[in-house]
Amino acid sequence: MFLLPLGAFAQTPNVYLCGTGTVKLNPTFTGYAPVNGDKIVWTVDGTAEAAVIYNGSNAFYQIAAGLAAGNHTYSVQVIPADANLCPSDASDNTIVEKLPTPIITVAAPGSVYCTDQTATTVITASKDASITLPTGVSMAYTWSATLGGTAVADIATLGTASASGDTFTLKAGVAPGAYVFAAVGSYATGGVPIVPATTCTATASKAITVTVKPGKATISVAP
Repeated sequence: MFLLPLGAFAQTPNVYLCGTGTVKLNPTFTGYAPVNGDKIVWTVDGTAEAAVIYNGSNAFYQIAAGLAAGNHTYSVQVIPADANLCPSDASDNTIVEKLPTPIITVAAPGSVYCTDQTATTVITASKDASITLPTGVSMAYTWSATLGGTAVADIATLGTASASGDTFTLKAGVAPGAYVFAAVGSYATGGVPIVPATTCTATASKAITVTVKPGKATISVAP
């Protein structure tokens, strides 16, 4: 008998959370509007929560800001207060994935290069080995640089980022100076919303010094 791995049945989350991000889950019951006194029962990760007595505005479920990293499922049903009415079936699961706090590293083979060596200098950004990303989530990177503490207006004057963004290759003949190359890493989720997207980022940098290479000597002969 051939058994599929558990990951083969994984469903795409409805939303990703990051940091202290939180969302509110609002149910709609087909063909029925809850009335005061009904019981709203949420099931979280397979375990039913205590029923909420509906008061006209409390059918929602607020996901806590401290949700543990990982995959979480939520479903809901209503049990009418009117004993002549049947309880609803449980809803389909809504899937919420809590992502780990992003951590990235930026590295290069060295820290000091002569002007004629910069064309072979590749700076690499990567997620830190301490975090594991779920299937369907990757890191995306944007690059910036400073020269002597002043922002470089157009980083393309110094080199080119790869299509995936995880590497930045310096051009030949970069002007001498003390550079700091920084990458900002953010999660790429394939169009699934992430909350909060604007602050779910990590930054790391690498200092690179480009030095003048003395010109080729000429030799004069003197008596």
